[in-house]
Formats: sequence, structure tokens, C-alpha cells
Amino acid sequence: MRAARLLAGAAVLGAALAVTAPAQELTVAAGAGGFFPSHREYRLVYGSGQVWTGEVWFKLKGPVGLAAGFERLSDKGAAVPLDGGDEVYPLEFRRTSVPLVVFYQIEAGPAAFRLGAGLGVHSYRETWRTVDLDFEGRKVSPRLVLAVFVAPVERLSLFCRASAGSIRTGEGSFLAPNIDIGGFQVVGGLAFRIF
Repeated sequence: MRAARLLAGAAVLGAALAVTAPAQELTVAAGAGGFFPSHREYRLVYGSGQVWTGEVWFKLKGPVGLAAGFERLSDKGAAVPLDGGDEVYPLEFRRTSVPLVVFYQIEAGPAAFRLGAGLGVHSYRETWRTVDLDFEGRKVSPRLVLAVFVAPVERLSLFCRASAGSIRTGEGSFLAPNIDIGGFQVVGGLAFRIF
């Protein structure tokens, strides 16, 4: 339910910008892809994950535009004792992100390349399923984006987006004092140009 409200909010933001600014193009996109964490300890516990995304791309007249979206990452992993015991503690990790990006578009025939930078607002929670432990928090972090849109028909495009960002939680242990839950992700999907 909360995810739907955030996605609706991003769509309303895009529509509000379209009304108040000299718009050239408004596109909505949805896709899925892989998340590849940058922090070694995160990779050892969870490995790589899957990301689902919904996005609004608002291009102004000229090559500059704004993008907002919603991302959901869900991972399962396991923790083991450092003393070599046989216990295994199953874990679940969820991260919800709302990226806000300013981009510059470069046209190349039927393809449009969008280079962007901005911020991500992240909410995360790790749950230990067999013991009473939860860790959660919120962070704002920088983000870099490269997206490619290719339109096989007039209003429908295939898109691929790569993004990178560091999300340092400030939490950890003596082995990893500042866990980074960020990394590199690649998603692909469909985009529909409204105007």
C-alpha cells in the first residue's frame, strides 16, 4: 500500500511539473533488474538481489529533464556465528528508495541516452526471522544514472537503466563498522510516452 502511494506521489509530481513547466516529453516506465552490492559483508550475507521499479521521466524543452521514481529491493540471506557454531540465522532485507534525478539527454538516431545525477531517499529494514532482532533506518544519498531509451513504435520504448550509489548506514559490527547497503543496479523494462 505504501509503495502504491509513493508511486502515485511520483506520478502527481511529474504531472504537476508538466503543468507548470515548458514540457517537451512526459514518460512513465516500469521495469525490473538486478542489484549488485558494493560492500563485501552485504554480498556475503545476501548476495545479489532483484529490484522492481516505477519511474516518471519529465523532459523540458531542450536536453535537460527531471526523473522521479520508486524502487523496491527484497533479499533473503543467512548469518552464522563468528565462533564457528552450527547455528544459521535466516534474514530478510527490504529497501524502498525514491530517487530524484536531474538528467541531460543525448539523441542518437532512434535511441536517447540520459545521463543524470541526484539523490535517493532510502528506507530499509533487516529482520532476523528466528530471533527477536530488527534493524531499520532512513538515509539520503547521492546517485548517478545512465539510461537508454529505444522506441520501436511511436510512444512505446524499451529502456535500460544503470545506477550507482553508496548508502552508508552508520551501523555495523567490529568486522564492518559502517555497512554500505548501496551498490550498482541494472534494470530494464517498458516506457510509455504520455506526450
